[in-house]
Amino acid sequence: MDIISALSDDLLLRILSFVPTKHVVATSLLSKRWESLWTSVSKLAYDDSDHTGDYKNFSQFVYRSLLSNNAPVLDKLHLKLGPDCPFIDVDLWTNIALTRRVRELEIDLFSKEESFNLPNSLYTSETLEILTLISCVVVNAPSSVCLPSLKTLKLDRVDYTDNATLPRLLSGCPNLEVLFLERHVGDETTDSIVVAPSLQRLTMLDTHAGTCGRFVVDVPSLKHLEITDSVAYYDLRRMENMPVLEKACVWITSSGVTQEFLNALTSVHRLSLSLSLSKVMHPSGMTFNQLVHLDLYTLTEGWWGLLICMLLDSPKLRFLRLSNNKLTSESKEIPIGWSPPSCSVPECLVSSLEAFVWIGYNGRQDSKMAIYLLKNTACLKTATFSPDSTDLAEKYQMLKVLASVATMSTSSQLLFD
Repeated sequence: MDIISALSDDLLLRILSFVPTKHVVATSLLSKRWESLWTSVSKLAYDDSDHTGDYKNFSQFVYRSLLSNNAPVLDKLHLKLGPDCPFIDVDLWTNIALTRRVRELEIDLFSKEESFNLPNSLYTSETLEILTLISCVVVNAPSSVCLPSLKTLKLDRVDYTDNATLPRLLSGCPNLEVLFLERHVGDETTDSIVVAPSLQRLTMLDTHAGTCGRFVVDVPSLKHLEITDSVAYYDLRRMENMPVLEKACVWITSSGVTQEFLNALTSVHRLSLSLSLSKVMHPSGMTFNQLVHLDLYTLTEGWWGLLICMLLDSPKLRFLRLSNNKLTSESKEIPIGWSPPSCSVPECLVSSLEAFVWIGYNGRQDSKMAIYLLKNTACLKTATFSPDSTDLAEKYQMLKVLASVATMSTSSQLLFD
């Protein structure tokens, strides 16, 4: 007897749940035991690009296998469909899954013309826990939305009927914990409004073209935040206080970010920033009491002012990394005439900072900031510089300048890549 035949039906079904549905159905030809086993698999995945022949054969296969499925609970339905798929099929397959009390639904749809309108029955599913919608889908939330079990929502380059659609959808998800939003260039809505009291993880990616209206984030239970956008808003971006936020990555290339925006992030332990403050003031009135790790990208004008602001406001900072991330764009050079702050040395330099890394260090004006940090960091253990230049003579001159600095820390190591 072969090893596979010795396995229980429950274990075989678990193994089959990780196999594409077209291969799962093919197992019915193996033996009498396998003849109907496939109908009890609780996870179904269909991709029309995996099937040869005309679309009619694929459509019939989906209908036959989906309607033949008799698993006690349909754990997952994944539809990855191209432009040959009629929307009526997508609608029927979605409704079949909803009547089977599906827990996880993913619709990834590519269409050359229109976008698919989701059936209203989706917005009142009592069992749906994970919903993923990708491209060519219209989120058309009705006036009444009730998704009590939904924990994870991913809206990737979808369309919305109007600015009120997303807030209305979120209002009907009282237990939502994870939200991923990616807008696209053709998105005709202008607002980015997220109000979700239970949310713990939020990702917002925006490649929307033109100027938008409002940016409001109100998520008091949030622990992890990622925002990446290049959008200009009529209003200044507004984020409400997030008292339990632990980690944040904020990458905003346009203007309109104020200290009030940053003030919502003050509870973080780890922070990545690429932005330019509209206005920098000292004292700023905000304190990052829990911040121990700061990544700051040197891509926007004024990053040097933001760095000093963050150093002054982060008394427990232990690790600092500066990076130009050359995959995106060139670093902005510190202007001629810039000088370190005349106020007292930031507390973190005196008592807590142990290591800093500078990726994309270019010498020249950057050396002013580097020398300031080396001279004033009392607990420094390692300072690592990774220059952009490939010229050996230029790199040697950079190293010579840095090595000549009389550091406050007697045990620090200077590392030069």
